[in-house]
Amino acid sequence: MAGVRVTAFLVEPDGAALTTIAGLIDAGSVAVEVEEAFPLEQAGAAHARGEAGRTRGKLVLTVTN
Repeated sequence: MAGVRVTAFLVEPDGAALTTIAGLIDAGSVAVEVEEAFPLEQAGAAHARGEAGRTRGKLVLTVTN
């Protein structure tokens, strides 16, 4: 397609960065916005919701015993 550019990237483990991120989370400087939580049995509905592209936060699957 014209006007489309693809760039490959590789994510590698970075212990120092993860330590920094953990500190930010512990300090309350970083928060995750949860759009909706679904029970694991509704994983299909969660996937469909994500595919619709109209979510603002994360979709979470909950697992109970």
